[in-house]
Amino acid sequence: MRFKLIKFLPFALLGAIVATICDANHVFTRTLSYPEPFLFGQAWFVFPGFITAFTFMGLNYLLAPTLFPKAVATTQSTSSGSLPLFAESLLFFMMVYLLSGFGNHEPKLLSVIFYSSFLIRWIFTYERTFMLLFAILLGIGGMLVEGAMTQFDLVHYREPEIFGVPFWLGGVYMHGALALREGMRYFVYRND
Repeated sequence: MRFKLIKFLPFALLGAIVATICDANHVFTRTLSYPEPFLFGQAWFVFPGFITAFTFMGLNYLLAPTLFPKAVATTQSTSSGSLPLFAESLLFFMMVYLLSGFGNHEPKLLSVIFYSSFLIRWIFTYERTFMLLFAILLGIGGMLVEGAMTQFDLVHYREPEIFGVPFWLGGVYMHGALALREGMRYFVYRND
């Protein structure tokens, strides 16, 4: 387990860098705003917060196979991954994240696009039960955490629809679950 955690650090750092850049797009497009901006309109806690978030999500990914029933297959999801699969899933996640900024004036349309495109990707993926359960947990959990942040006046979304956040945000997290799986397979479960 300790060795996996050491291998996990580059993944958490890369995830935090990508998410911070995409979050800057949200600030630029006024999808969200921070009451006390620090740099480029973002709060001081954005980058450290994303490192914490990716660490937490990765630890949950490591634990998920032991928490789900044995009938839920996780063998391939916890096997060695490849750079091309990771790059593809990361780019798709980035496109969804960036689109959420540029399309934030149409929250209902974004919700339809994000949830339906996740469903299509899910149909064609492997170990679908595990991925669906993990993606739903990540989607709801992400919305609840960001909703709590709005309650503490740390961030404000232009179109708060549920829990103080837009409904499409869960779809971003669900696409993130697919990227998280390939990132964990490439960085953590990779054979040396």
